[in-house]
Amino acid sequence: MKWRFGLKEESVVLLLLIAILIGATTGCLAVGFRFLLLYATKLCWNHPFDVLGSAGDMKWYVILLIPVIGGLLVGPLVSFLAPETRGTGVPEVIEAVSIREGAIRHRTTLFKTVSSAISIGTGASVGREGPIVHIGSSVGSSIAQLLKLGSEWRRVFLACGAASGIAATFNAPMAGVLFAIEIILTDFEVSYLSHIVISAVTATVISHHFLGNLPAFNIPQYEMISYWEILLYLILGVLAGVVSIVFIKLISGVEDAFDKMRTPVYIRPAMGGFLVGLIAITCPNVLGVGYQSVNLVLTADIALKSMILIIIFKLIATSFSVGAGFSGGIFAPSLFLGAMLGGIFGIISSFFFPDIVSPFQAYGLIGMGAVVSGTTLAPITAILTIFELTYNYNIILPLMTSCIASLVIVQKFYGHSIYETKLLKKGVSIVRGHDVNILRTMIITDYMDTEYESLKESARLKNIILNVQESRYPHFLVINDKDELVGMLSMRDLKNCLPKMEELNELIVAADIMTKDIYCITQDDNLATAFEIFEGKQISILPVVDVDNPEKVVGVLKKNDLLLAYNQKILKTGMSGLNEYTANG
Repeated sequence: MKWRFGLKEESVVLLLLIAILIGATTGCLAVGFRFLLLYATKLCWNHPFDVLGSAGDMKWYVILLIPVIGGLLVGPLVSFLAPETRGTGVPEVIEAVSIREGAIRHRTTLFKTVSSAISIGTGASVGREGPIVHIGSSVGSSIAQLLKLGSEWRRVFLACGAASGIAATFNAPMAGVLFAIEIILTDFEVSYLSHIVISAVTATVISHHFLGNLPAFNIPQYEMISYWEILLYLILGVLAGVVSIVFIKLISGVEDAFDKMRTPVYIRPAMGGFLVGLIAITCPNVLGVGYQSVNLVLTADIALKSMILIIIFKLIATSFSVGAGFSGGIFAPSLFLGAMLGGIFGIISSFFFPDIVSPFQAYGLIGMGAVVSGTTLAPITAILTIFELTYNYNIILPLMTSCIASLVIVQKFYGHSIYETKLLKKGVSIVRGHDVNILRTMIITDYMDTEYESLKESARLKNIILNVQESRYPHFLVINDKDELVGMLSMRDLKNCLPKMEELNELIVAADIMTKDIYCITQDDNLATAFEIFEGKQISILPVVDVDNPEKVVGVLKKNDLLLAYNQKILKTGMSGLNEYTANG
């Protein structure tokens, strides 16, 4: 039986096999990416597992130059060859799900791998999780496109790749699945869960085979000494929420500053690298992913003063690395900041309450999840990530307390995750829901009407009345002598003139009675944007203007046409789903 995306199957087995293929491919790429990072790090810092020690043996000017050279290499790469690989990668994946029907360019896998390896290897303060999510998502999307699958399955298999990336990186399949569901998919259907799970499990098996079943961190044995500690973990969660807001705003502020200075995009990473190198001369802990420093907290091998300085420097270094355009994620820096914050809080708490407070490394572990929850607004992913690192049920209660407290603080006083913040700057508002995604795939050009009535702004009232009587349109676009849109005229605008029409025939022109404050839309916008404009406003038509020339009208979009197109799309999607269900059955 032939399905709508062109493949012939008799059951869901083939789709599950595709999910396994995506998991295996992403798992292999994740392993390869790890070895590539080790090679790049060794090339720059002599020892891939001891960047801190290596930096301590280097001349200050070498430490300064290495991140700058990395920026000079990454800048042109991400500016000219693959702009979508700039930054963390996760917002681009979410955008692909919400706006581009799950389509990611094939080249993304290669360029994201190379740019991220250079960025992290040369010491940029970014993480490896964001890149592997982007790489895995690109794999899932590319395989779906090559097999000519429909948009729904492109989204699903993109999410399979994202889940596989997280699972392979952390040896945490449950966290990978929840990451895909909670962050990547803006609309989730339970029927697709099996595909995401099997991809994550496959990637984890591949990772285990090549890298061993080893956790990413030196996890301490966790034990909660007293239930009174819950109050302390609540306070820690609040502080983590504050740190998350500061972190998000700093990254956004750096991006805005570069934009205001109109600095060429290809130069920005080198400028960010210069600042990272400058900080690293004094505090090499800011270099790279930073897991070595996190382990210092988790094994209690670091002092309070050092943690205070490191958390400040790491905030600045990461903000300039990500904001300047290095290719790398914010998941690892969030874990880093959380570990330092928790360690600081644990030491201070033990000073005041020595009898009821666990060792400070326990608070570092909880702080890691709390800051991830605050920056991503994905508390379940944060909780499961830390739980899968420990497999200790005693950690669940304090972890939930801190993660939810952090989430509430960010939602209350900021409102957006670090990923949503970047998307909002691009004009992409993430609204969870299947219907919204359908509207976003429908471009104005395909549904606008190129036939419309217009009037010159100098048209006299008597001529306007004649046009209204002869026209089948209730609205008229008012244009000037240069054929530029200056307003709209409707029956509502004419109503006040009708009682004195005889007196005003020669005195009133269209410009006197038209509505000047009008809503417009461009032909490249989608129906979701149009729907938002129509909602709550007493208008039934929108002028469609040219993207490059907002005064030039290229058509009109009628509210009735929008609703009709939407209903037809919903019906078509529903029938396609029914056909697939019948084919599977």
